[in-house]
Amino acid sequence: MDQIRVDVRDASAAGAFGARADAQLPAHVKSHVPYVAGEPVRAKRSWLGFAVRMVRDAAIAVAFMAMVPIGIVAFNGEGVWRSPMRFANSTSDRLARAEASRSLSLPVVPSISPMQAGLAFNALHEQILSPAFPPVETSSGPDAARQSAKLTPDMFPTVSPDVFHSSGSGKILETATAGLSPQEMTVLRTLATAPAWKNFDLVARASAVDFIGSRFKLPFAPGAFAGDLPMIRFKSTTGMAHAAVSRAAFHIAIGQRDSAATVLRSIVSFGFALIDNGTSVIDELIGNVIVGIGRDGLRRFYVLTQDPRAGAAAVAPPPRLAKSEMRGGTPAASAPLNEMRQRLIDRSADPSVRRGERYEALRLLSASSCTNVQELLFGPRSDVADAFRNARRDLARYPSERALVDLIHLKPEARRADLGFDPLRMLAVSSATVAGVVLRNPRLPACARIAGGFYGG
Repeated sequence: MDQIRVDVRDASAAGAFGARADAQLPAHVKSHVPYVAGEPVRAKRSWLGFAVRMVRDAAIAVAFMAMVPIGIVAFNGEGVWRSPMRFANSTSDRLARAEASRSLSLPVVPSISPMQAGLAFNALHEQILSPAFPPVETSSGPDAARQSAKLTPDMFPTVSPDVFHSSGSGKILETATAGLSPQEMTVLRTLATAPAWKNFDLVARASAVDFIGSRFKLPFAPGAFAGDLPMIRFKSTTGMAHAAVSRAAFHIAIGQRDSAATVLRSIVSFGFALIDNGTSVIDELIGNVIVGIGRDGLRRFYVLTQDPRAGAAAVAPPPRLAKSEMRGGTPAASAPLNEMRQRLIDRSADPSVRRGERYEALRLLSASSCTNVQELLFGPRSDVADAFRNARRDLARYPSERALVDLIHLKPEARRADLGFDPLRMLAVSSATVAGVVLRNPRLPACARIAGGFYGG
């Protein structure tokens, strides 16, 4: 069989086999291009392109981080107001029942200034130290006489062991009526004549109390925010009220019934001082408990002395709250977001609403940015600023309270102690913090805490 040989003689025919026309000739190489054996030739990098890619990647990362607080607010924004409003509603119901006992209060002494009453209140409690809220120094602290009174097991056998701070302290009135031993009389005399009662009576008789200006130095330290404002201590304040019942028992034991009644009424007045001048619902609740201690003591006293006022409505225990009331089961707590918003604005401006609840409405309004994505990104609406401006003019009575209104308005913030050590929560807040710094939006990390369930107020 003959061999078939293909011979391409025409250069133009080479293209049919996939070879370029210039492939038949040696390529021209520039003599100045170096060649290093074993190294591939690389194109020059574009630093401009690298910078663009870095900026693009950083923007994507920040966008993902910003989506964390945006997602939290979109998912749980309404909860920022809904749960606290349920608590506020149940508080309002409780305090409404205390109003029936207001007639038991003592007459006020107009010459007692709000600052004088505040300093007297401050002297009854241990100082709560906080770098952001340095306390006002007082000339005296909690009186040692009521704390160091020594009780032996045979004293006050029908009364709770801690006669000065126990919820069963009212039983000591019956014990005093039946008669006391010399040792018991000594203990009660020491208690009843303690210097602390001068301050207690100043608060009870005052027409107004400046709780903020008497407790903290102004202006507040840079970086302070309302979430970390030290609260009035419940135990020490109610402890004074229980001790006052024992003070009244001493006057019963020595036959001074009028003085005993006055002391018990001073407890009610002390409680209403907190209700009427407090700057939070916690202050009001403490006051409500103290009013109850005084009311219970007066009812026991009237029964023991066969006074016809024992059956009066003012000393009757308030009816128990229904479960729906205790949970704040009112329409306002389940209303749409815009209705809750308007209710908070209205409550902050309503002079018929107790002061602590109006301040609480401002605290919730300061977190309006955490209830919806629009305000989270672009800031609170003008109605919030108007509410704070009106509160500064109409609600705040003293420079200290105006400073508090400004502090609440400064920015939404949760208590630092409420963050806890949950890794996922800390990661969410950390991501939001980075995005907040880059975007210059401090609302992002704050709302990650608040709407994410880290808000304890």
